Amino acid sequence: MRAFAHGGALVVFGLFAACNGTDDDARPYDTTPRGGAHSGGGRTGGTTGGQGGTQGGGSGGVGSGGSFDAGSPNAGGTTGAAGSFGGGMAGDADAAGAKSASQGGASVENEAGAPGTAGNGGTTGEAGAAADAGAAGHDGAGEAGASGAPDDEPLGLSWPIDCIPGETCVNLGYPDFDEDGKAHDCGEPGYLGHQGTDIGITFAAQAEGTAVRAAADGVVLFAWDGKYDQCPNANEPDCQNPPAYVPGATTGTTVCTPIGPYCGTGEEGCFWCFAGGNVIVIRHEGVPGVFATRYDHLKKGSVLVQPGDVVRRGQKIAEAASAGNSTGPHLHFEVWGTGFYELADPWSGPCGPNTGPSLWAYDPPWAG
Repeated sequence: MRAFAHGGALVVFGLFAACNGTDDDARPYDTTPRGGAHSGGGRTGGTTGGQGGTQGGGSGGVGSGGSFDAGSPNAGGTTGAAGSFGGGMAGDADAAGAKSASQGGASVENEAGAPGTAGNGGTTGEAGAAADAGAAGHDGAGEAGASGAPDDEPLGLSWPIDCIPGETCVNLGYPDFDEDGKAHDCGEPGYLGHQGTDIGITFAAQAEGTAVRAAADGVVLFAWDGKYDQCPNANEPDCQNPPAYVPGATTGTTVCTPIGPYCGTGEEGCFWCFAGGNVIVIRHEGVPGVFATRYDHLKKGSVLVQPGDVVRRGQKIAEAASAGNSTGPHLHFEVWGTGFYELADPWSGPCGPNTGPSLWAYDPPWAG
């Protein structure tokens, strides 16, 4: 890792060592510093505020941690329209899990996925996804709703690609970011110092389209698309290492963030570069031991999300390919534990660095 002065601020620069497509490939970027981070700041709650009721209630604002303001006093009930991290939907006082409003007749319901009937004069709330508890409305418009998360919602990470090891995935390359030459199970890692999990597919599977999916609910921090996706190729500029690493640059194999609040857990003054070509980074909350996940080497034109989008566990976000510093089609799946580019191994075993518990929601991870 290198630190540079930039306009009086400390700029921490990190370059991710891109992963390999097959187990026996040589490790790239042995001599370059490694690291990387993403947009700081905690995610906000739902994708949109609840819309005002027909009697003039204002839109509820998006609150941090998944909360909605319920509307001003004597307004109509708010509608659901909450996204993945939304708060509760409007409902009448008799709805399951609803709390009565102190003014205006509006109430907040967080029954997972259940459509709420609006309070006085409001429109019917749309069924929403299960989410965090709604916060109390302002001006006495209602108490906080109970958590809408369903009891069977998995807590860990879901398998991020539509292939099964030993069947439709052609290989797995495990992490080794502690650089001891051992994977979690004491076997060989993808390569010495590997920072994520490589999940390989065939070129035929790439051509047909192999979905990459969000490993958990989250908010998209970064998303890049448009680079050639069948590297290596000596004649393709997108398969070559960039001459320099500059904030905001997208040269060769590598894409870089602008300078921003990407240090630690949200401090200003960092930028990061990723050698995965077409890349997505998703920020998560509520997943134990997980700050963010990263998805590299994606298929050109397949990226379906952009920064700020709220995504759900299992939602298709792209397709796997061989963009960037890659030797064959695969997904490089990387987990950041407690902050920007603070790596975490989702696999647990006697050789660590994660000796337990696993960060996966299921065992094996693709069983869910």
